[in-house]
Amino acid sequence: MKLMVVIPTWNRADYLDKAIAAIASARAHSHKCEVELFVSNNCSSDHTAEVLARWQEGNPWIYGCNWEVHSKVWLEILGRAFNGSGRDYDYAWLQGDDDWITDSTAFAQLMDAIEADPTNPPAVVHPCQTRRALHGDSRIIHGLTEELCNIYGWHDLLGWISSQVLSRGTVDRMLTSPQLAMPFHSAFSHSEALLEAAYGQPMLVLAAGLIDPQDAEQTPESLARWAADGAGPAYWGVIPGLLSLKERGVLKTPLTLTFFRYLTYSFWDRFAVELMTLAGRGDVSEEMIEIKLAMLGHFTKLLGYGEDRKLYQNWLDGFTDDVWDVRRTLGLIQKRIASSGRPSYSFNLLSSR
Repeated sequence: MKLMVVIPTWNRADYLDKAIAAIASARAHSHKCEVELFVSNNCSSDHTAEVLARWQEGNPWIYGCNWEVHSKVWLEILGRAFNGSGRDYDYAWLQGDDDWITDSTAFAQLMDAIEADPTNPPAVVHPCQTRRALHGDSRIIHGLTEELCNIYGWHDLLGWISSQVLSRGTVDRMLTSPQLAMPFHSAFSHSEALLEAAYGQPMLVLAAGLIDPQDAEQTPESLARWAADGAGPAYWGVIPGLLSLKERGVLKTPLTLTFFRYLTYSFWDRFAVELMTLAGRGDVSEEMIEIKLAMLGHFTKLLGYGEDRKLYQNWLDGFTDDVWDVRRTLGLIQKRIASSGRPSYSFNLLSSR
């Protein structure tokens, strides 16, 4: 069994250095599979190339490519990472450049899980994030990809790139998914493409935490990257993204409320906070508010016609009333402010003599 760890990176040389060190440590404890690393350097302007070159010295299992043109297109970034090395592999572990493996036995645990049922190999393996895992929980959870997403949350299982271990067939199907070439930008187009590639296929969830972000919380640098990439508005692209999967016949069964879990809340909770903020701003038109509310209404198309849809529709009806209450209150406040600038009665100053 050959495992290829793939890291797309850009201007994070010091993070990359730590990530490779953790991979090297875990590789030293792996005896059941051949582990290689491919670093796809997305035209970095820092010392990323030097870090990669230093690690390659005496480590023939580390490969890399320093691309001459920077890309912001997910399809190209993923294509470079998975196929840029030209190396063959059975499974690929996609990792972010600012994350690192926290358990030196990670590769050994991963191979044990994959090889437990050789007649039914998983299309996707999800190693849990260490800081979110329960201490001592070593369960290996089996199921079809869509079933597990409906139970544990699509974003939780397929959202974070560093918790994705994909079979070669899954990689090939993912890279040919129309989701990665959609005209709109979705914050999770890669997760939509992966859901399509693994739909109806077996998936494993490793409850033991094996990998974590290197930072305890998002840094100003990370937040600046997200803002520059338009990540905030791109969250709204999740709605048409998932609708396109349904319209193309990929989603064969209705999604559950839990499917839309986003960390400790739901995707629409994130949208609701933003929309309520917009409702309280005088420079935002009612037309924009109506457009956003209509987008939230599209979730009902994904939830089917059962109890989950009824619960969501009840929440949306109440939230819509709250939004328009805020708008009416804002209008009243603006009128009061405008009227406060006028005198309460008219008078004329007496001319002086």
